[in-house]
Amino acid sequence: MTDNIAQSKQRILALDIMRGMTIAGMILVNNPGSHHVYEPLEHAEWFGLTPTDLVFPFFMFIMGITTYLSLKKYQFKWSWSCARKIMKRALLLWFIGLFMSWLFMFVRSMINPTLDVASMGERLWVSVNTLDHIRILGVLPRLGICYGLAAVIAMSVKHRYIPWLIALVFIVYVLILELFNGYDHDATSILAIVDQAILGPGHVYRFETPDPEGVLSTLPALAHVLIGFCVGKYVMELKSLDSKIEQMFLIGTLLTFAGFLLAYGCPISKKLWTPTFALVTCGMGLLLLAVLTWVIDKKNHQDWGTRFFEVFGVNPLALFVLSGLLLIPFGMLKIGDLTIQKMVYNGLSATILSDKVASLTWAILYVLINWSIGYILYKKKIFIKL
Repeated sequence: MTDNIAQSKQRILALDIMRGMTIAGMILVNNPGSHHVYEPLEHAEWFGLTPTDLVFPFFMFIMGITTYLSLKKYQFKWSWSCARKIMKRALLLWFIGLFMSWLFMFVRSMINPTLDVASMGERLWVSVNTLDHIRILGVLPRLGICYGLAAVIAMSVKHRYIPWLIALVFIVYVLILELFNGYDHDATSILAIVDQAILGPGHVYRFETPDPEGVLSTLPALAHVLIGFCVGKYVMELKSLDSKIEQMFLIGTLLTFAGFLLAYGCPISKKLWTPTFALVTCGMGLLLLAVLTWVIDKKNHQDWGTRFFEVFGVNPLALFVLSGLLLIPFGMLKIGDLTIQKMVYNGLSATILSDKVASLTWAILYVLINWSIGYILYKKKIFIKL
């Protein structure tokens, strides 16, 4: 009994560390010092896969596993407390994403030099009144939607049917892509057409068509989370730690190879969240989790490296939101003619550092700034649940 409890705690630690790695990775790739970026730290332009394309799907895969763990205590039977928890978390993630989108537009408008001739009242009105072109979807809304739907499915559908549901979603999505120009990187894509029809032209991602977190691509993203749920149910119910690790390696390898093989018919694309992208990233995520479980649980290897990522892992979404909020003082508000980010980058690039090294150095520094705040929360045992 004692061994089982210890293994459970270590398993959770491995999940926290992997979750922390994904959050640190997301902050790193989202906040370069300039547009000079090494290729592995950029997303694939449309088709293909880079290391940067792995961090968000890894987090969603882990969310599927932790959804199983969190709902297991309810024995997958509906209750008011369970329904309230699911609804609260799903809506909170969505509305925080909407607020962040509005806040960035508000700040950009307030510092927009074209409004210098306007009065403070007029500037405030223009800056506040941006709801007609706020982006409705995004990273946090996608997390909220996929978590909420995955949790409802997990509570309402017999678990043996969920793999079939995943397969059905993938097949339907591929048919939609094939029959309605879904692979096109322009406004003729069915994904872009649906986004425009449902969300409206003012509420989609402004810098790319179709929206990378659009309406239709939410379907395979939901299936992605459900893969994590199924893996969590199967692997975490195995009794021995060795069996858990072996099965994680086996399933991870099968998912990865299946995704790459099927890519001959359905290209791997994060921005479309194709089924092959989901299979490959779930498989690679599970392989990474297997390695971490072997290192942390089996070998009991814990040092400053695991502690570093644990700080991000125990407050993952709170620190991700914080990294967005800190963009305002560091990357948007100017001291004189430059932001703090630009001043640091210029100072670094003016030395022997190349532009790309200077940009990466700022990104690493920004991760450390967020980690420092997370470490204070960690030491005080403050865990913010989103």
